[in-house]
Amino acid sequence: MGFSENLYHLRSSRNMTQEQLAMLMGVSRQEISKWESGRANPEMTKLVRLCGIFECDLNDLVRGAMTEIEVRSALVIPGGALPTDVCGYDRHMRTRALLVASAIGVPLLSIAVFFGTSPTSLVVIDAGEPAPSFLSRCTYGLPVLVVGLLTALLLTTVAVYRHLGFRGRYPYVEDFYTDEQRKATSALVRRARVVAGVSGAIALVACGIKAGPFFHVSGGLCSLFAWGAVAAWSSVWTALMQARLNVARFNERNAASLDEREAAEAYASLPDTHELVAANPEMPRLAQAWVKRRTAAVCIAILAAVGLLGAVLLALDLGIFFIPLMVGTVLAMLAGLFLPYVNS
Repeated sequence: MGFSENLYHLRSSRNMTQEQLAMLMGVSRQEISKWESGRANPEMTKLVRLCGIFECDLNDLVRGAMTEIEVRSALVIPGGALPTDVCGYDRHMRTRALLVASAIGVPLLSIAVFFGTSPTSLVVIDAGEPAPSFLSRCTYGLPVLVVGLLTALLLTTVAVYRHLGFRGRYPYVEDFYTDEQRKATSALVRRARVVAGVSGAIALVACGIKAGPFFHVSGGLCSLFAWGAVAAWSSVWTALMQARLNVARFNERNAASLDEREAAEAYASLPDTHELVAANPEMPRLAQAWVKRRTAAVCIAILAAVGLLGAVLLALDLGIFFIPLMVGTVLAMLAGLFLPYVNS
């Protein structure tokens, strides 16, 4: 017997599905199928992990005859057992929803503090006197605004990094949500939507009243962004909490990303893979999609960094705020032009 036959026997004798083994191994279900059909072989680290899962020797797994070895009853998965969250998917998605929603709500709240503590629209300047600097009029609001923007950037970076890492470790997740969990999430989502709607209405009404009859533009903008932060946080958190239940979409996106990455790696090894490309006409398209996605991510990261730096310099009344914007734009254009050639 060979490795593929041994793997199929070990998995089926334990009443384990390909999906369950894929989650334990941190690979896609298609990868398990390739191993069992003999179309591909796992790396040494994955072979060692398989030995740990099935409690067998590496040499026996690769060259032995595992059908002759009895399986302990304690290792057999009971028939009809409900799927469980063995990889921490739900906890990860809840944390992601909290981080992303906070990355949007925190800067809006800092803008509210900025307008609430800075008399930006109530300053009266006497004729012949020099206008006070922007910084002197924003003694308390400006630091809060800068901290809010930096916090949003940090939260976004952490959320993206954690999610990419989770997708890399667990390309496939078996849907384990029960009907009760889905109903509880739906009820929670409905309440959060009510909070978002009420907060949005209060933001518009308060802004209109303060900026209109009371002629307090700063106060109106403060109320708008403060209640808008609550509405935005609730809306984003609600959308992500509901999206986490769609495990099938998570798996589909991961499978598509894996196909694109594998195609890009194979396509980059030309001319050794001419036959492989000829057998799979979709490979050039998938490779190009992967390269475009990576290039877009790099360009967006550059523009976000220089945009934040330019905003801070502008808030400090420094006339050089346009320099990082110009440099960042040039760098993003160069990255968009040359990264596809570097990755191809």
